[in-house]
Amino acid sequence: MTPTELAVAGDVNLAAAWMILARHAGHPTAQVDSLTMIATGLPIAFFNGVFVQAATSDPEAAIDATITYFAEHDVPFLIWVREGLDEPLLAAGRAAGLRDAGEVPAMGLRAVEQIPATSSVIEVVIGRDDADLEAHRIVLTAGFEMPNDVADRIIGDGLLQDDDAAIAVGRLEGVPVATALLCQSGTTAGVYNVATVPDYRRQGYGETVTWAVVAEGVRRGCTHSVLQSSPTGYAVYRRMGYQDVGRYMQLTGPPVS
Repeated sequence: MTPTELAVAGDVNLAAAWMILARHAGHPTAQVDSLTMIATGLPIAFFNGVFVQAATSDPEAAIDATITYFAEHDVPFLIWVREGLDEPLLAAGRAAGLRDAGEVPAMGLRAVEQIPATSSVIEVVIGRDDADLEAHRIVLTAGFEMPNDVADRIIGDGLLQDDDAAIAVGRLEGVPVATALLCQSGTTAGVYNVATVPDYRRQGYGETVTWAVVAEGVRRGCTHSVLQSSPTGYAVYRRMGYQDVGRYMQLTGPPVS
């Protein structure tokens, strides 16, 4: 798989992942042109996303529809568009008063046939019950320093029953300390929600749970993996073999006049 193919797979998977989360959390979604939109109702732009899977046919109309959709839900929003995929859409967004909100590395792993063994001391399981799902929420809340209710609003109770999703929970002496989420689209294993409780960082636990969800993806038929990296995770993912396949440019709204 070429870097371009990995990048395209990442675009598709990112939209699919948020659709999976929205489906189980009961959040409204919309499809306009090549944009997938999710409104969680949370007053944080990151959790109300617009995911661009291909160049739009009418960028100005797509931006107008985006602004209208989130105005109806009365929440801020964040547009994710990979650099070079739809420059006219970015230009239309800026012209409409949307603001640049940063860049996020898009990364991919071409082949995942062999999963390396790890020497981590944590016990890792693929989530099967409510206790594992709650552990995922607990670690997300601590690891990302989120308000207590955010994980409850995003991670729905039915997530573990979804054929395209799985969670890994790493425990140390029974205490959940690390977690990750698999969202599958076709043969793509998308890695999300990699988090470690602050007191347990820099011990390789995040890498261990990442490999765990990738391995689960392989078990389900995935042949490659994608993710969007945080600044702190970038060096870890590079060491694991993930390569840069682009950058997501982000615009945030509502617009300013």
